Amino acid sequence: MSSNEWSRRQALRVLGGAAALTALPAGFVLANAGPAFAETGPPETGLPDTARGRAVWQYKIGGKAVRREGKTALLGSDADITDFLNNRLQYAIDEDNRFALFAALPFAGRAATTGIGTALSGGSAAMSAFLRDGYGAAVTEDKRVEVLTIKNTGGTAVQRAATSALNTNTLAAFTAFIETGQYPAHDEDARLLVFTMLNTGSPQVKLYAQRALDAGTPEAVDWFLRTGQYIARARDEESATIQQLVGIVEREGRIAQRCTDQAVALSNAAKEAAAKAKQAALAALDEARAAQNDVRRSAKAANAAARAAKNAASCAATAISASRAAQQAARRAAYASQAAAHATAAAGQAAARAYNAAISASKNASAAAAARQAAATARNAAGQARNAARAAEQARIASWSAVSAGTSAAAAATDAASAANASADAASAAGVAQAEAAEARQAAAEATAAAARANRAAAAARSFAQQASSAAAAARDAANSAADHADAAAAAAEEAANHAGQAIDYANRSTAAAQRAVTAANLAMDTVNQARAVEQAARDAETASLAEETELGVELAQRDAREEADERARIARQQTQNALTDEAIRTLIADAETVMRAGDTGRAATLGRQAALQLITNGLTRSWTRSAAEFAVAGGDEDVLVWLSADRLLSQRQDDAESVAAVAGVSTMPVATAAAQALEADNPGAVTEFLTTGAINAAAEDNRRTIFAILADNPGTAVRTAAEAALNDGSAAASHRFLKVTIVDAAAEDDQVEAYRLLNEGGPYTKAAAKIALAGTTNMRRGFVAGTQFDTTQLDHDWATHVAAIRAAIAHAARIASDALANAALASKAAAEARKAAAEAVTWANRAAGYAADAQRSATEAANNAAAAEQSAADARRSADQAAAAAAVANKARRSANSSMLRAFDCADRAVSFAYKAQASANSARASAIQAGRDAAAAAEEASRARHIVILAAEAEAALAAQRAARDDSEDPNAHGDSSIIGMWQNNPDRLLEESAKFFDNLSDWAGLISTGASLGAMVFALNLPLAGTLAVIGTAAKVVSVASGFLAAGSSGMRYGWESTEFHTALGKAMVNTVLTGVGAIKIISGVLPPGWSGVPKQLIERHYEKIGSVTWDAFEGTFGWLHRLFNP
Repeated sequence: MSSNEWSRRQALRVLGGAAALTALPAGFVLANAGPAFAETGPPETGLPDTARGRAVWQYKIGGKAVRREGKTALLGSDADITDFLNNRLQYAIDEDNRFALFAALPFAGRAATTGIGTALSGGSAAMSAFLRDGYGAAVTEDKRVEVLTIKNTGGTAVQRAATSALNTNTLAAFTAFIETGQYPAHDEDARLLVFTMLNTGSPQVKLYAQRALDAGTPEAVDWFLRTGQYIARARDEESATIQQLVGIVEREGRIAQRCTDQAVALSNAAKEAAAKAKQAALAALDEARAAQNDVRRSAKAANAAARAAKNAASCAATAISASRAAQQAARRAAYASQAAAHATAAAGQAAARAYNAAISASKNASAAAAARQAAATARNAAGQARNAARAAEQARIASWSAVSAGTSAAAAATDAASAANASADAASAAGVAQAEAAEARQAAAEATAAAARANRAAAAARSFAQQASSAAAAARDAANSAADHADAAAAAAEEAANHAGQAIDYANRSTAAAQRAVTAANLAMDTVNQARAVEQAARDAETASLAEETELGVELAQRDAREEADERARIARQQTQNALTDEAIRTLIADAETVMRAGDTGRAATLGRQAALQLITNGLTRSWTRSAAEFAVAGGDEDVLVWLSADRLLSQRQDDAESVAAVAGVSTMPVATAAAQALEADNPGAVTEFLTTGAINAAAEDNRRTIFAILADNPGTAVRTAAEAALNDGSAAASHRFLKVTIVDAAAEDDQVEAYRLLNEGGPYTKAAAKIALAGTTNMRRGFVAGTQFDTTQLDHDWATHVAAIRAAIAHAARIASDALANAALASKAAAEARKAAAEAVTWANRAAGYAADAQRSATEAANNAAAAEQSAADARRSADQAAAAAAVANKARRSANSSMLRAFDCADRAVSFAYKAQASANSARASAIQAGRDAAAAAEEASRARHIVILAAEAEAALAAQRAARDDSEDPNAHGDSSIIGMWQNNPDRLLEESAKFFDNLSDWAGLISTGASLGAMVFALNLPLAGTLAVIGTAAKVVSVASGFLAAGSSGMRYGWESTEFHTALGKAMVNTVLTGVGAIKIISGVLPPGWSGVPKQLIERHYEKIGSVTWDAFEGTFGWLHRLFNP
């Protein structure tokens, strides 16, 4: 594999994340699989070093364009192969690189975006250079900018952690901070804020803050800051201090700014990517118009149009994310305006009290001190109200900037989608490559739908932001006005205090003060009413956002449901290789065999190559069959004919044997025993019989126990009915059919019934999830019923808790505003009395009483909302417990499945390793035959015989694996999630083998050291016969222990890492050397305590020699095994 191809994969993993990686050429992981191959082939490919071999390798590792061109070449002549390798390959790689870079754009930062743009503009060499070397610096710069952004909006701990990452100045440090490091720092800042509120808050706030700190979890602290503090403030008899309210406004403003930064970054990425997508779409449009009636050019144009449309859809998805971030910014601005309204009410109340104090002091000299205190309070409230006004203004600006970013991103996505539609139309009009044109039209339709969603999301965010911005502006103006009123009230109170009891123009002064008190109190109440309107707008925006998310989820779920239906239609009971191979391939193979028997070897080779190539591309093809097909396609006609007549069937048989071994590895003892017997049987049909009926019969009793366990778990009606029917039938086939087939449909029916119930009875989030699940796959409904419903129920309760808490806080602010109105009414009453206006005084007294009643109702409303919030919070905690219990059950099942999966992977790894060794052996035999001057047919026969030898060894290994599984009747410890301890060993098979290999290796070393020392001692003390004899006996015993331990270490390494692994070959080579020589262990131990290089021989060189010796020894053993097998089984 070229460095350019590997660097493309590495670069896009960093640049674009998982979404961009879907665009990468498939098959890269194969480059590192398997053992070292024969020197006759390209490094790491395992294929012949022929033009066809190189073409097959490029086909395997290439992207969509490379695979398209490679398939055409491999089905063609030798000239087509040469043309592909020398001409079309580079163009196809460039096309794949270009698409991959386009796919990364929506997820890249500014520096990476600039680098991608330069690479795309610079052509093939520039793209290769960027993917090989240039992306690292760009990504590092983008990460640095992201760290700075987080730092600017973070608290003390976040700033400290960000500064540390910036000082380190590496990509790893930036990534670690962004992905993990920032969150503990955020938690630390949050805890510090809670501590501050604990020290300065009102009684209920202190109580809730202490609970959060006592819980000791980040979730508890976050819940207090997000919701709990509002419940506490609503429960408090005392009003929150205005400084605390200003703190809330400032905190929400910082969060709004952080959301805005995210929205702007996403918007910029979406706009840059949309511009490039539009450019690519227009280029595809021109190419399509020029490709009339040219199959290849029109197909290329249609593929380019489809890729441009997919890129446009990615841009739209990024634009939607920008709008969501903008909506979060607007929501935070709304919270800030609500807190500012609360602060305004508090300032209005302070002003009203100050005016009351001024009137009292004007009349009564003893009220001077109270007037001065009220003046100080009002002046402080004025300053804090202005702080709240400034913070609300910052939040308003941030939210509006975020919305503008989201809107422009949506517009760019729409523009790109329009261009993609135009190019798709042109590709369709080209009229030749209809399949590719249909794909382009489908992609364009998806891009259009995504752009429409982006515009709806942007419109919803813009609508809510307008309301939030207006509310923030009104809160800003009201806070500033309240501050002016509070300052005026403070001045009036101070003046009254200075002239206390003098009653200078008392009537007029009291009247003016009362009027200003009424104005300030009305302003406070107006601001609270505005906060109510904003709160309702926030609820409406959340509802719209949830509807948007639900619509998208339903669309994706429907797509998954269609894919599930297609997959079910395509895959039916496929247990053998014939069942895995589709009808077209079977027809090709049958036709090839027919014409080969008729003597038309050229036609047979052509048909066989087509069948083998389709097997390579079939994702269900198993390892041995795939390996043999790759070798056939990479070789000449003779290799294809040998594949048709022999290798194909041998590989298919071995795939079945590996399947049996895999079944044994993940099954219970009865099934594993039956599997081992099938593999050991002389009857060639035993393996197939086991896969079709034997495994079912062997598992009959286990299946019955499983069915009883299902019934004990209180399943739904459909599952219970089907399970009872299977038990009543009594046959092994009925139990198997229930567990593998019937239960799926029955559970799906029960899940659908339950999902409809939750759709009708659940909260908003549960209803949305139920709607998505009902539109999706059976697995989605199963997951929803089994676990997701508890998470969404918790979300519903959390949402209700938060809504009730915010409304409680607003009701509390309304109580304060009503108190201010009552104080203003009392001031007006006093002024009326000063003017001798008795009737007016009565009117104001009645109003004061009414405002006091309003304050009491608001207090009751706040208390009720707080109680509702408390109840919802308790419900949320219960749902969280249910979700945790469901997750625990799922985790237990997952661990059990993982254990089975790991054993299956072990079987698969062993199969792949042997299959690649078969390729290498076949390559070596083929090359040796050609070098010896034999013809191509004889070389192909030699390659087939070499492959057969390896298959025999693999069959023996599969049988041994099945026998080991049959002997192991214990449940894997991972099924419980814990590993038990047995003596000094952990009860984990892989860990046990690793430790065994190390233990026996060290034992061999120390025994070798003892043997060497004892032997030397016997020579030194040769004249002292008793001592020399004793030392000789010790040396001999130690030698035996050393040799035996060496082979035990090799065996443990082979079982742990595989019989073709470097670790096994090294251990085996060392054991062989230790058998012949004395003192290998001494050399290793002494080299561990002496300075490096003391012997003049590098450790790596010694280990390489061990590995070569071990590899030769193992190959000789396998060769002897194969010779003996042929001798006794002619």
